[in-house]
Amino acid sequence: MRYFDSVADHSATGDSSRSPIVLVHGTGGSTKAHYGYLFPLLAGRQRVVALDFARPVLTQAPLTLEQLEQQVVAVIEAVLPDRPVTLVGYSLGAVVTAAVAARHPESVRNLILVAGWMKTDAQQELRNQAWQRPREERSAALGEYMAFCAFSRPFLGAAQALGEFTPVLTAFRPDGFTDLQMELNRTIDISDLVPSIAATTLVIGCTHDQMVPKWHSKALFGSIPDARYTEIESGHAVVMERPAQLVQVLSQFIEAPSRHAAGDVIATARP
Repeated sequence: MRYFDSVADHSATGDSSRSPIVLVHGTGGSTKAHYGYLFPLLAGRQRVVALDFARPVLTQAPLTLEQLEQQVVAVIEAVLPDRPVTLVGYSLGAVVTAAVAARHPESVRNLILVAGWMKTDAQQELRNQAWQRPREERSAALGEYMAFCAFSRPFLGAAQALGEFTPVLTAFRPDGFTDLQMELNRTIDISDLVPSIAATTLVIGCTHDQMVPKWHSKALFGSIPDARYTEIESGHAVVMERPAQLVQVLSQFIEAPSRHAAGDVIATARP
């Protein structure tokens, strides 16, 4: 497991009065892949720490959610001891951070869940199964399939030619650890944990999300006592499709987490 600290990296010292931010990436991702744009912008205002999940060693058993939770908790305890944090999770990272917030309320002051879910449904299982075959065949079609699922129709429709997406289609290179995360995605069910989350929470759904349709975010919103909800006009890959707008939404919440009351639906500006 690796972690990145904006103070240690001298990118920013930030405002020491603000709760430090911990960023947790999604399936098959990394700090660079999912937070390469967000990290430096958020670090200009306060301390930011991000981690890259590591494959657990000495085990042939399936990856568990608890193993990923432990990595997040280990970073918080090692880097930010006795300092409640603002925990930000994207996709599978949102599942992990929600579980961490439920089990470790003393460590999480604020929680932001981006394109997350509470319980895997049949649509997600079907997409996961469709992913498996090109993955097993090591087909180039896997990148095309992932891009089709990850990006919204308006975003793809704005391209002049499919060739504009060639870097995106070839950048995603799954490995054995990605396979374990995909298998974990099929078994997610934190519905018994989510209602116990005490952190001040912002849930962000993505309007055109095909991977984790926005109703999953709405289910999280409805199950967390101190939650408010907003949407961004994006596909699941909001960290790449609408990074500037995502930074704006995150920053507004981080600046004043209780500006909106629990239960509020917050309108966001259209891109």
